[in-house]
Amino acid sequence: MDFDLGSHTHSSTHLIPANPSLSYIILAFNPSATMVKLARIQTKSGRVVLAARIAATSFQSSSSSDGTSDHQFHFVDLSAIASSARAFLLDSKGNIARANLLINNLTSPDAQLSEITKHVIFSSDVKRVLSPLDGGDVGKFICIGMNYVDHCAEQDLPVPEVPLVFSKFGSCIVGPDDGIPLYAPSIRSTVTHGGANASLDEECIVTSKLDYEVELGIVIGTTVPRFTKAADAHKYIAGYTVIHDVSARDLQLEANGGQWLLGKCCDGYAPMGPVITTLDEFCSNDGGADEFAGAGNLHIECRLQQKGTDDFQVVQSSSTSNLVFSTPQIISYLSKFMTLQPGDVIATGTPPGVGCFRKPEPLWLNSGDVVEVEIEGIGVLRNSVVDRIEDNDSSTEEEVKNEYTEQQATVTKGPPPSISGMGSEQLPKQQRLENTVCVVTGAARGIGNGIARRLALEGAVTVVLIDMNQDDLDEAASQLEQEVTEMMGDKGTSRPTFYGLACDVTNSEKVKDTMTYIAKALSTNGRIDVLVQAAGVVGKTNVLTHEVEEENFDFVMDVNVKGIFNGCKAVLPYMLEQNYGRIVNIASIAGKEGNAGMLAYSTSKAAVIGLTKTVGKEYALNGITCNAIAPAVIRTQMVADMPEKQVKYMTEKIPMKRCGTVEEIGALVAYVASEEAAFTTGFCFDATGGRSVY
Repeated sequence: MDFDLGSHTHSSTHLIPANPSLSYIILAFNPSATMVKLARIQTKSGRVVLAARIAATSFQSSSSSDGTSDHQFHFVDLSAIASSARAFLLDSKGNIARANLLINNLTSPDAQLSEITKHVIFSSDVKRVLSPLDGGDVGKFICIGMNYVDHCAEQDLPVPEVPLVFSKFGSCIVGPDDGIPLYAPSIRSTVTHGGANASLDEECIVTSKLDYEVELGIVIGTTVPRFTKAADAHKYIAGYTVIHDVSARDLQLEANGGQWLLGKCCDGYAPMGPVITTLDEFCSNDGGADEFAGAGNLHIECRLQQKGTDDFQVVQSSSTSNLVFSTPQIISYLSKFMTLQPGDVIATGTPPGVGCFRKPEPLWLNSGDVVEVEIEGIGVLRNSVVDRIEDNDSSTEEEVKNEYTEQQATVTKGPPPSISGMGSEQLPKQQRLENTVCVVTGAARGIGNGIARRLALEGAVTVVLIDMNQDDLDEAASQLEQEVTEMMGDKGTSRPTFYGLACDVTNSEKVKDTMTYIAKALSTNGRIDVLVQAAGVVGKTNVLTHEVEEENFDFVMDVNVKGIFNGCKAVLPYMLEQNYGRIVNIASIAGKEGNAGMLAYSTSKAAVIGLTKTVGKEYALNGITCNAIAPAVIRTQMVADMPEKQVKYMTEKIPMKRCGTVEEIGALVAYVASEEAAFTTGFCFDATGGRSVY
């Protein structure tokens, strides 16, 4: 299994979904698991990082191959443990334990967002997944031929009595999604493969008979002593990986009587990955290895999508139960002749169905074809056939950094595509926030909760609730899901996803970590489109100024003012990058007029209005608006908790002689947060029943 970050729903530290469902995620982390799926990735900033892949994977058939794309996975940075896979394998047992400790800490219910954002590399920050082992770190790359009973049968050849051994080079290794270079002859070529002449040909030609082979790869983790018994061989296996043993059959079988080395060792002829799954994944429940070192019955499959077609066809499908020589037997046999060392790789042979033996005609790979090779418990390795090696992405760290900088400068600007381009003649539609990612603070109850509901009904694809208590958030998210689903009924509108994240808005670092988490892990597109800040406290009321306690005054200012500032500061970088955003701060009529007996509250809300005006002016040219809403008394639990005398004092000043409703505030916020309100910023909207008209 892969690790998921989390163990329960709606947690501020555990929601990193691979494939989020309607509302909230029930995550499938197995705390007893001890395996690691080692990967090497290049981040968008250019760093090459050794990491552990985290997320759930399952073996899939060719009919559902779309479910294994790399964007479903996130990665735990293991660079503090080892700089490379080979360095990791030099102390594989100890480093696996260290890696598991780190992963378990990150998946613990007590994990902090700051630790997750420090150690987790989210899929949106990954440029590409590399081969788990760098070719330069592989000392020996050994291959075993004719090692499947059914592969021997398709050739009408007897099963070998001893392993058939040949080799590849580390320079053959490429990673997932890298191209397999063909260098095919053109129509005008006088030769069909590069082995026809001793000198250079007029064209760059290698082969016209490129073939595929899916193979289980053994990765050695500990030096194997000479003459090791098969019963002891599992002790030296770090794990298994998927290898695509590409072959130029004309070089291998025809050139100068058969050039096996040339036919097997061209650059790019050994795609490897996507991970090394450590041996623990394949061991029995008690941690012991069987006589097959866990590889006795793994499904193995190769699928081919030919250029110009939409579907993959299964071209190889078998099980490692058909291996002639098991992985321990192979290691034992090789140890008679050589010392196997950490980082050495052994490709264990291929099942039937390879192109050169297909009937009635061979099936050769051509430029533009896509090949998927998959082994149960490890994953899918996908590569395309390209014309030449130069077509591969071999960007240096500096080149990736420059590319990333350019990409940041050309991020898709403006509002989400589905709500842009609304003509002046077009009536406002109900789904004004379609496809947006919205964050609402103070959303466990009251005004914030009602606003979150309205944003969801207006089409928001993701609504994140922020408040102090996780249990309250769990309940609120579940209740909102139920309510919104019932209200939408059987309409074709897509349902929103609700998340609840516990966060103290007065803590700037926690607010920053939370916004990072939302953008990187919860948002489907890396955006945060709308931030509504409804978190607030009243503090002690019916207290004259000379009786106000400094501690209470500071507390109210921290939550109501500093909390708003922290939210703006944390979300603005994301809105600047996308050149679009809506910030709506919930102020109060008390901030305009002042309420006697509520010094701290009135002062804080006046500060919110001033802050809003400043932010609105500062970012007016960046597609970002910042507005405030100043309600009078609204019928919420917070109002119910106030002294009756104080409530009466406030409602008597309202010409409509009633409290406002949460639904009315939600409707106003939905407009202010929409693209329709694009020409209004730095403004304080009135929601006072006529009490305030300026």
